Amino acid sequence: MCEGALFLWLKGENWLSYSFWKKILRCFIGAWTVPALFIYLLLLILGVPAVLPLTFSDSVSYHLAYAVDWANAGRIYVDPFLRFPYYANNFLLFYSALFVLKLGSYCHFLNWLCGLLTCLGVLAFFTPIENQFRGGIPTWKLFRAPQFLIPLSVALSPVFLRYLNVAFIDIPIGLFLLIPILCAYRSSPSQPFERELVVTAAFCGGMKLTLIGHLPFFVGSLLFATARRLHRRQMAILCLLLVGLSLPWYLRNLFEAHDPTPPVFNFLFKHPDPIFKDDPFPYTADTLTERKPSQLLLLPFRFFTFPQSNNFREWGVTALVLLSYAPILFLLSQVFWRERWRAPPRLIYLSLAAAYLPLPWLFSSLGRYALHWYPVLAAWVGVMVSDICARTKAIWSSRLVTSITKTFAAVFCIALIIPSPARSSMPFYRDYYGLTCSLLRFDIPLKDYLKKDLSGYSASQAVVATLVSNQKTNTRVLLLPGIAGLTFYLRKANIISVGDYTGPAGYMELWTGVQEGNCLPYLTRLDISVVIVQPHHEEAWWPRFYDPFRSQLKEYGFSEYRTGERNIAVFLRSDVRPGRKLIPVNR
Repeated sequence: MCEGALFLWLKGENWLSYSFWKKILRCFIGAWTVPALFIYLLLLILGVPAVLPLTFSDSVSYHLAYAVDWANAGRIYVDPFLRFPYYANNFLLFYSALFVLKLGSYCHFLNWLCGLLTCLGVLAFFTPIENQFRGGIPTWKLFRAPQFLIPLSVALSPVFLRYLNVAFIDIPIGLFLLIPILCAYRSSPSQPFERELVVTAAFCGGMKLTLIGHLPFFVGSLLFATARRLHRRQMAILCLLLVGLSLPWYLRNLFEAHDPTPPVFNFLFKHPDPIFKDDPFPYTADTLTERKPSQLLLLPFRFFTFPQSNNFREWGVTALVLLSYAPILFLLSQVFWRERWRAPPRLIYLSLAAAYLPLPWLFSSLGRYALHWYPVLAAWVGVMVSDICARTKAIWSSRLVTSITKTFAAVFCIALIIPSPARSSMPFYRDYYGLTCSLLRFDIPLKDYLKKDLSGYSASQAVVATLVSNQKTNTRVLLLPGIAGLTFYLRKANIISVGDYTGPAGYMELWTGVQEGNCLPYLTRLDISVVIVQPHHEEAWWPRFYDPFRSQLKEYGFSEYRTGERNIAVFLRSDVRPGRKLIPVNR
């Protein structure tokens, strides 16, 4: 509502009026081109797996757990038992809104929509240059191969497809980094976009705490977009507005925890943390990139050739990543050879953005983090290809030369779609497209999907029914490693689950208690009434923990139960009567 009021004040348009939405609809219909329509239809097919229930990794152990907690409580609050409690979480408010509206099953489609808008945003950077000279031809009839192929280097990348239909926020982050750059790139006296830039950049700054580091870049983008059109006072107001809208989460953290930074940052920089007491370094150390100059220099090439390494942990990426250093080389060419060809300011700005955004990736190079800057790189490549084609046509007014240029451009753009040569890429595509085809044929029964694909789901539902019947929903459930995906489904039922590598319910305290022969203080402090655990793990050390832990639980009055699932054990405290779906273990 605040942003709606600001929109009315700054832009002079009422977003609740009929005329406003009529104008928006007219612009929306008129903006469609053949490439945009093709991309939309392709993304419709690629988005079919979004109908699957919520099961994927951090999406159910972290992001959606927060969102459903806030929706159930009707307010935003800090839960120290959830991962990274003092974090900036703007995008999770969209998930919460869906849960409030009883549409939580459609969370995946929100991410799919961000993926679609990302590809269309890439396309928006290089609309046909002929538009301004051939006004008699409708926009939708102007079609060139690079316009369709460049966004495909993003859309068909294995790393993009992997996170397109799940509730991870890396694709949304990429979108909200792309939009402010697009606004700055496209702003002109006839079409100013500085207000849109302010709102989207401020929202991006509150999506994840590390993104606040981009605030100087956003301010610089705003100054670039407005330098020759607005007075200094207007520019200063917009800059202050951008910064102010970015800060709510950080101010909350400052007032509530007296510290606006997340716990992991505090440990990395040797600062005391008000919430976390355990050392999180073992949890985060393997996400940090090697600091050797040779390793950093070859990072994009290693990502393409060996995406499954510990640095990236992905199935693959398209050849577009090999052009990661191209914007830097272009900027250097402008320094040394600008007398021969001086690029327009907006192309220089886009090159700076494409060169700057990958810098955080050098510190933590997980493959999915590349989704934050990959669309901007694709947009830069598309602009360069379009510019080269237009210049060639202007210099040589020959159909033959124009045809050859277009052919080479199309071949080059197709080459950018080629996936990693690693063996993992083809199996990923086979599984992804196979799943999509199965869903289109209705071969996968969604009703039983959770029971088959989420370990411990049946046990979690039995535990929920048990705690509700015993009126023990105010107690806590301990989840051991391997079944953190149950966090969302327990939180959805208003059951608090605990257990993580860091935080007040850190596993290290439990490990230490078990080794010392007494984990009761840990269980008592957290008011644990139920423990859900996988008895068998691949790790060689697991039996040394589980066997004494199981014995100690029985010594403290916990009883062991099973459900129909394999490798899932449930331990109930003595004051909790088992539900009918829990089968007692007598040995």
